[in-house]
Amino acid sequence: MKTPLSSLPGGALLAALLLATFGAAAQPAFDMNEGTAAPVGAVVSPAFDMRKDGTGAGAARAPIFDIQGRMRWPGDPVPVPAMTAPTGAPFTMTAPGAAGASGATPQPGTAAPGDVAPFQMQPGQQIATASAKTEVAGPIAPDRFIVPVPRLRLEGESVSRSWVTYFTQQEVERPVTLLIAYVNAIYVMPELSRLRVTINGQYVTEISIASPQGPTQVKAAIPAGVLRAGGNLIRLDMQAVHRTDCSIESTYDLWMELDNELTGVSFAGGPVSPPSMVDDLPAVGVDTRGTTHIRFVHAGPIEPHQSAQMLLAAQALALRGRYSHPVVSIVGPDPGPPAPGTLNVVLGSPEDLRNAMAFPPPMAANQPLVRFVNDSRAGGTVLVLAGETARTVEAAIDRLASGSGQSDDNKVMTSSRFAPDTPFFTGAGSVRFSELGVATQEFSGRRLRMRFPIGLPADFYGAANGQARILLDAAYAPSVRPGSQLSVYVNGSLASAYMLTEPHGGLMERKVIKVPLTHFRAGINRVWIEITLDVEADEICGPGATLERQQRFVVFDSSQFVMDNFARIGTSPNLAAFVGRGFPYFQSTQPVAVVMRHDVSTVAAAATVMARLALSHEGTTLVETAPAPASLASRPVLFIGDINHIPPDVLRQVRVVDASKIRWLADPPGDGEGRGPAPTWDGSLTSSPVQFPMLDSAVRVRSGSGNDDIYGRWRDEVAGESVISTELLRFQRWVSATFGISLTFPGAGGAEEPFNPPPNTSVLLAQGFAPNSDAVWTLIAGHTDESLDAAIDDFTLPEYWLKAFGQAAAFDASNGQMDIRTASDRRFIVTEALGPSNLRLIAANWLSLNIVTYALVLVLCCIAFAIVTSLLLRRRARGGG
Repeated sequence: MKTPLSSLPGGALLAALLLATFGAAAQPAFDMNEGTAAPVGAVVSPAFDMRKDGTGAGAARAPIFDIQGRMRWPGDPVPVPAMTAPTGAPFTMTAPGAAGASGATPQPGTAAPGDVAPFQMQPGQQIATASAKTEVAGPIAPDRFIVPVPRLRLEGESVSRSWVTYFTQQEVERPVTLLIAYVNAIYVMPELSRLRVTINGQYVTEISIASPQGPTQVKAAIPAGVLRAGGNLIRLDMQAVHRTDCSIESTYDLWMELDNELTGVSFAGGPVSPPSMVDDLPAVGVDTRGTTHIRFVHAGPIEPHQSAQMLLAAQALALRGRYSHPVVSIVGPDPGPPAPGTLNVVLGSPEDLRNAMAFPPPMAANQPLVRFVNDSRAGGTVLVLAGETARTVEAAIDRLASGSGQSDDNKVMTSSRFAPDTPFFTGAGSVRFSELGVATQEFSGRRLRMRFPIGLPADFYGAANGQARILLDAAYAPSVRPGSQLSVYVNGSLASAYMLTEPHGGLMERKVIKVPLTHFRAGINRVWIEITLDVEADEICGPGATLERQQRFVVFDSSQFVMDNFARIGTSPNLAAFVGRGFPYFQSTQPVAVVMRHDVSTVAAAATVMARLALSHEGTTLVETAPAPASLASRPVLFIGDINHIPPDVLRQVRVVDASKIRWLADPPGDGEGRGPAPTWDGSLTSSPVQFPMLDSAVRVRSGSGNDDIYGRWRDEVAGESVISTELLRFQRWVSATFGISLTFPGAGGAEEPFNPPPNTSVLLAQGFAPNSDAVWTLIAGHTDESLDAAIDDFTLPEYWLKAFGQAAAFDASNGQMDIRTASDRRFIVTEALGPSNLRLIAANWLSLNIVTYALVLVLCCIAFAIVTSLLLRRRARGGG
C-alpha cells in the first residue's frame, strides 16, 4: 500500500525526498567512448586529441586518464580507487537491492582492501561490497629499445626532439605497440601538459604528462602502414605548463625524462629474429644507453694484421649501420646470446673462422665473403667478413663499406641521434629553418628554445674573424614588454643577443641577427636560439594565470641561417678538427699509423676510436698497426694505450709530463662503475634540472702555462714598488678587460709547460708534432688498458666527444668533466689552393689573433708611409724651387 507523502512526518518526508534525489543522481559514469562501460566511481576523461582529421581519440588508442592522473588505454581495465569506510553508520547512493556498478548484486560484508566502499545515505545498513578488484598488468619490457642517447630529457615549456630508427621488413609486417615510459618534474601541470608522438609525420599518441612520483609506462598501438622497412622518423613534442609560478626562472623547473629500459616497441608474437641481411645492419638497434655494440668473436692472441683488419672493419660497420654510438669489444668463442643492440662479427681468414665458429661457411677462392650465418659457437646470428688472403679480407670490408656513402655532400649523418641530418658548410651558404627541423611555432609561454646543429670542415679557420647571420621571420604580441630578449648560443656560450624594444608588439621580417664565428669549431656545432618574454601578467601571476594560453610569439620556418665565407687552412694542434672530422689522419693518402699493444683491451679501445673517427669523417681509411719505426717521424701517428707503455719521447712531443709524474688514481673506475650522470641530449652535463644556458660548466679551460694565477699574484707584489711597471700592468689589464686582448711584455712569462692531467683523468687526449717534421702525433691514453677500454665507451659519446678542443683534453668518466689545454703554438697545414680571397681571410684571422703584431705592423706601415710622403714632398719642393 502506498503512503501519501502528505501523511508522513516531517523528518520522514525529508528523508524520502533526499533518497529520491540521490537515487536519480546515481547514473553511470560519463564516458566519451561508445560501447565502453566504466565502473561507477571511476571518472574517465576523454583523451586529448589534436589530430587534424577530426577522428576520435579512441580510434587511435589514445590514452585516457583516471582520477589519479595515471594513463590508461581503451580496453584496459580501469581500477577503482580504494576508499576507507568510516566507522559507524555507512552511507550509500545505491538503493537497497539495486545492482552494483558491475551488475552483480551486492552482498553484505566489509569492503576488501582496494575495493570501493559504496557511499550510503541509509543509516544502519551494512556496506555493500563491490566486485572483485581488477589486477593491473605491470610494465612491458620492449622487444626493441629506441632511445638513441643515454639520457633523454626534454626541458622547458615547448621542446621537440626527433631521430631516425631503423626496422626490418619482418618487423614492420607485425602489429607493433609503442611503449613510452617517463617521469616528470612535480611542477608540471598535468591538465595542460602534453607529450605528442608522431612517426613518419603521422600521429600515434598524445599523453598527459602526469608521472612525478616515478616512471609510468604508457602504450599505443602503431597504426598499420605507419612503420616502413628502413629509416623511420620518430618525433616527440612536449608542451609543459608550470603549476603555480609564472616567472621565466620557473621554466627551468619543467622537465620530462624518458626511462630507456621501458621505452621502445613491442611486436605481436614476441621479438623478431636479428637482421640477416647486410642492408638491415642499421636495424641492429641500440641498448638502454643508446649504444650499438660491435662484438668481434676471435680465438687466440691478436696478431698485428688481425688488429688492423678489426680497426678497418669497425669503421665500415659503423658507417654502414649508421650507428650513432658504436662500441667495439672482442670476445672468445661461445660468447652466449647477444644482448639488445649487439652485432656479432667473425673476421679473418678460413683458419680464423674455424677457430671461432662451429660450422664456418665455405669460401670461393679469391672471393671476399660478406654474409650473415647462424652459428651456435659464435653466439647465434653472426656477420662473417672473410677471405682466403689478407687482401681479400680487405676487399670484403670494402664491399661492406661501399653502401654506406653519404649521398648528399652538404649533409653530415646525424639523424640516427638527432634528425634531420646536419647541414655542412664548406664556405658561404644558407639553410632554411624548415630544413633544420625547426617548424613554424606559435608560443604562449615565457621561454622558447630552438636547437639545430651546424657542420664545418676540418680546415675551418674563422674563429677570430667572420660571422654568420640569422634572418629571422617572427612576430611578438603587444603584451610583450621591451626588455624581452632573443639570445643565440653556440656550443654552450652566448654568441649574440637582440633586445625586443617595440612597446606594442612587432613583426620581424628577415631581421638580421649577427652571430660571430668566435665560438664555432671544426665538426658539429650546437646552435640554439632562446627567446625570453617579459609580460606584465607574469609579474602579477594572479590565480589561474598559468592556465592562460594567449599566443605571445611566433617564429616561421621561412627563417634562415646564413654562413658568410670563411678562411680554409688546417691548423695543428687542433683537437676540435681531430674529433670533428678526423683531421689530419683521414685526409692523408697513406694508411694511418696506429702504435699500440696488441692485447684485447687496447685493440678494442682503438677500434672504438676509429669507428667514431670514421663517423666524424664519413669515410674509412686504411690502418697500419705495425709501422716501421723509421717512418714515424715523417707521417701522422696515433698512439693508443696505457700511459705507462707510452715512450717518454712521445709524451715529450705531445707536451705531456712524464708518466711517472702523473698522479693517476690508484683505483680507476671500472666498466659501469663510478659513472656520473649520463649527458642529456642538448649537451648539458649536470644532473640538476635547473640548467641555465651559459658557458659549459663541464669544460675547464687552461692556458699553455699552468702557473698563470701564481705568476700574476707574484708579479703584482714584486712590481708594486715600480711606478713604471705598475702603470704597464694596469694598461695591460685594462686592454685585456676592455678588448679581450692579451698583451705579453718581455719577461711576462716563460715557456709552455707540459700538460699535467688531473688525478681523476680517465682518458687523456693530446696532440703535438713529430721530432723532425710537421707531421701530427696524437696520443689517446688511460691509466691501464682495462680502464681505457671502459672509459673510451663514455668518452666517444657525441655529447662528450665533440667537447674536446685545443692541444690537450683530460676526460673524467665519473662526472663527465673535461679539462682543456689551449694551444699556444699552432702550425698551418695547407689543405687547398691559397687563392687571393682565401689568403685575405687567413691574414685577417691571424692578425686578429695576434693583435700586438698587428699593431706593430700598422705602426711600421704608418712610419713608412710618413717617410715616403716626406721624401716626395721634399723632391717636389726642390723641383719647384
